[in-house]
Amino acid sequence: MLSSYSLANNDDDPKDNVNVKVITSSIDQGNATVKWFDQDIDYIEIISNNNQVIPSIPVLDADTLHLHDLTNGVYLIHFKSKGKILYTKEITVQR
Repeated sequence: MLSSYSLANNDDDPKDNVNVKVITSSIDQGNATVKWFDQDIDYIEIISNNNQVIPSIPVLDADTLHLHDLTNGVYLIHFKSKGKILYTKEITVQR
């Protein structure tokens, strides 16, 4: 379960993650930061292995997503543009 997230402003193959970076230095505390460099990304969707879905988070002009208080599990983060998935990143949390 994700208790909070925040956004900040700081046709590709979905497996090409060169334009997306995940910083997991505090993942053992349930926190992660996702940064993207592709300005075409307009929505982010998060799906966890315990069937929790956070659909369609609009990024507006942001380029960073901070995830806080993640519970144990695997999270897939889809970076979308105009309804199509551009990139996918996976985060595994084991607290």
